[in-house]
Amino acid sequence: MKFTFTDSAIAEIQKRYDLKDISLFYAVGEDCGCPSTGIFMLKAHDAGMAEYDAVIETNIGPVPAQKWALVFLDSDNVVDFNATKHAFQLKSERGFLNMNLLLEQTVAQ
Repeated sequence: MKFTFTDSAIAEIQKRYDLKDISLFYAVGEDCGCPSTGIFMLKAHDAGMAEYDAVIETNIGPVPAQKWALVFLDSDNVVDFNATKHAFQLKSERGFLNMNLLLEQTVAQ
């Protein structure tokens, strides 16, 4: 599986966080709890969380992820930043996987 961040996504992330602090999290919908109702999001400062049991090799370095959620990705995945919409977007050869990929910081408890 290929996972790439575009130059515009990298620049936008670097305005907020260090690239080494980014992880890919799959949030499951609360209504039914079905994995297929979830969405991917980017998180900062939560790489040590127990949910992360996989690492995706990317052009920004290793990105922690949940192994079970990787089945929802495709063979060629790209995180881009759409400046017009002020939104990160996750795309693949199938099209958009998430047109508004959130970037959130995890707050230590």
